[in-house]
Amino acid sequence: MEKEKLHLGDAVVCQVKEDMEAPFTGKIEKVYENSALLTITNYAEQDRQNASELNFKIVTNFHAMTKNLGGGTVLAFPPESAEDQKK
Repeated sequence: MEKEKLHLGDAVVCQVKEDMEAPFTGKIEKVYENSALLTITNYAEQDRQNASELNFKIVTNFHAMTKNLGGGTVLAFPPESAEDQKK
């Protein structure tokens, strides 16, 4: 993602393997040269302790971000389809 496309308050989906095990959603609080400070707003259950230890804040490189254009909450793992649940 490019710096010019990001604004304060934007919702982004990130994957940061060093600190969080699964993708998470964050809100941009501050933009730096190559990264941004995010407030973690939605995360996978397995990352509950990680998010808490980070005080729900993380600095993430732009390359790890995807802008959430649909708004609302982004699930880290999409729910299973009806076909998958039958298997």
